[in-house]
Amino acid sequence: MALSGRMRADFPGLTPAQLYAIAADIEAYPTFIPWCRAARIVERADGIWRVENHFGAGPVDVTFTSLARPAPPDRLEITSTDGPFRDFRLAWRFAPIKTGGARAIAEYRLALKSPLLQGLAALSMGEVERRVLHNFHARACAIYKV
Repeated sequence: MALSGRMRADFPGLTPAQLYAIAADIEAYPTFIPWCRAARIVERADGIWRVENHFGAGPVDVTFTSLARPAPPDRLEITSTDGPFRDFRLAWRFAPIKTGGARAIAEYRLALKSPLLQGLAALSMGEVERRVLHNFHARACAIYKV
């Protein structure tokens, strides 16, 4: 059974384009995505980026390829059916907010091939979501000095 969720945070003083730039800097994902050890864009063609990923924590160590579909400054969608995934989708969306600033929304769905990994993911997703939002916010503050 797939896991899914939605993360949302507002960033006063920033624009959707600034938030998009953080999400689109895939090679910096190890700085704010939990357990991401490396992410490298290996090909850009026809509006799609092919990305080599390396994730790990403790005895879990996986590599896989994902596809990123950029649509600046509003969206970035990342998908994979490689490596440990039967199905993975992460959709970043960015929009201005009425009070000024921008909102980041990240929606995800993942189904892993291994029942053990799927169980571990189910147990840890709350903490992963919390850390992604915290680290994304910290990165925005560091880059844009807000």
